[in-house]
Amino acid sequence: MEWDNYRVFLAVARAPSIRAAALRLGTSHSTVLRKIDQLEHTLGARLFERNGHRLALTSAGEEVRHGAEELEDSVQGIERSVTGRDSQLEGVVKLSTPDWFTHSTLLFDLHLFRQHFPNIQLEVELSYRSADLRRREADIAIRIMRQPPDELVGRDLGEFTMAAYATQAHIDRYNPASPGTQSGMLAWGSPERWRPRHGFDHLRAVGFFDNVPLQCDLARQGVGVASLPCLLGDSIPELVRISEPMRMGEIWVVYHADLRQTSRVRVVRDFLCENLSQHIRRVAVP
Repeated sequence: MEWDNYRVFLAVARAPSIRAAALRLGTSHSTVLRKIDQLEHTLGARLFERNGHRLALTSAGEEVRHGAEELEDSVQGIERSVTGRDSQLEGVVKLSTPDWFTHSTLLFDLHLFRQHFPNIQLEVELSYRSADLRRREADIAIRIMRQPPDELVGRDLGEFTMAAYATQAHIDRYNPASPGTQSGMLAWGSPERWRPRHGFDHLRAVGFFDNVPLQCDLARQGVGVASLPCLLGDSIPELVRISEPMRMGEIWVVYHADLRQTSRVRVVRDFLCENLSQHIRRVAVP
């Protein structure tokens, strides 16, 4: 059932002429006639008697008019309900992000967010898997990429960089830059595929830990050298950056285009972007 055809039907039934209905709808005379013809063909009944440029409802048209007006009331009721709820900034907003973004106030100060938006509930999925925003697995996602796909819109917040980090005590004791050092890297992946980065190719793997927060904690304990996002590593007082940052991509906050005007999604997005942008500027590579 094409609601647009019924919308045109009601405009014609209420207007003094086809031309007046077309003006009210902001469309052409021919488009109005085509949609009326489509509706009559679909229903298998004549809805109007034509008299020049004027149309008069038939008995079948009168029946359709009552049903179309009920349909119109339902559609408008849905629009009012959704718009009203959205304007009150309440409901659930689903956010998908890699786990390390939730460290401390890197995402944003949740206490401050609650003060501003007490009726918005955040549902946060911590995953390295890219949530399918088309299927509404998330409303907003933080992604490291060069450019989002066409169906998504978002904001490029700046460069994503990584570097090597260790505690000052570990550096003083082992000197990771020395070829004969007893220091080691907190590795990622598998022994077959792992390769040291950041100019520490001479370091052996202490172990394989496919979790950034775990690597961060082990580095803070002085277990070894960790390759961490600069956003995270620079925010931890116990850690020292011991390599030049490597540019790995761009940090994007993305969402589906259909949610562009959804108020609760918009305020979460803006709050998130403002806070993340401050951190990104702080660690920006010259």
